[in-house]
Amino acid sequence: MTDRIYNVLFLCTGNSARSILGEGLMNKLGEGRFRAFSAGSQPKGAVHPMAISVLNGIGVDTTDMRSKSWDEFAGAGAPQFDFIFTVCDNAAGETCPVWIGHPTSAHWGIEDPAAVEGEGQRDAFIRAMHYLRNRISLFLALPFDSLDDMAVRRKLREIGQGEGASVQASAETPGEGITIYHNPDCGTSRNTLAMIRNAGIEPEVIEYLKNPPSRETLVDLIDRAGLTPRALLREKGTPYADLGLGDESLSDDVLVDAMMAHPILINRPLVVTPLGVRLCRPSEVVLDILPSEQRGAFTKEDGERVVDDAGRKVN
Repeated sequence: MTDRIYNVLFLCTGNSARSILGEGLMNKLGEGRFRAFSAGSQPKGAVHPMAISVLNGIGVDTTDMRSKSWDEFAGAGAPQFDFIFTVCDNAAGETCPVWIGHPTSAHWGIEDPAAVEGEGQRDAFIRAMHYLRNRISLFLALPFDSLDDMAVRRKLREIGQGEGASVQASAETPGEGITIYHNPDCGTSRNTLAMIRNAGIEPEVIEYLKNPPSRETLVDLIDRAGLTPRALLREKGTPYADLGLGDESLSDDVLVDAMMAHPILINRPLVVTPLGVRLCRPSEVVLDILPSEQRGAFTKEDGERVVDDAGRKVN
């Protein structure tokens, strides 16, 4: 890797134990190449004393560690993250804030050591620290310069399935044959991707504005989705009007040519699975073509609940 410092965020629900351990270990093992932070969706407001104790035991400075909301890292002036790791299953299924820079993420879930009470608690924290240390060591050893983005994501998922993996992390499926043509600036696209991941699937994510499909692929996607080129055209925030694309006499070939020249005209997100191709608008359309059930409730960014606690689609 280059001399640049990479920012890493560890997430869990309470930000009092596992994510704190991850932050401390990454800062120690990263030796200045990686700068780690931690946060929670529902922070407890205090770091677990045993997390402080075991980190101090290996020489980690915990003076400035605190339990805090992930909202602190979603606003102006926040660090731009390169990697985000969820270390509890609950956090992995929640709709996260929109992170600046669209970092690479993975689920490294381990069991909560704070759930163990009494004499065995210190041992539970030491085990959790051991599991996270192994994951971080493997992460730091990756040959990032020779891996493309998808290979990095695959490696990170494999690391998360190592010793001590939680039920959800160990059951993560690779998402073979599942692709989303994604615009990370679009809420519908983000919700769709989050629902795919809520099914335990890590799809191939193609940011089509950066890497547009070939003409042949685009035509195939349109056909398999049961659409026409006009039905896939996006008007809002595009040169649709300036190009005169509202003219109903324009042929399909002309419309496809326009989308190839201006990929922003391709509406999003298109999702491909072994069960079909869909333009997922609204985002919950994706539920009809996922090969795996939702693993829990899902609420969209606007607050609409579309999947209940049992993983069933809300009608």
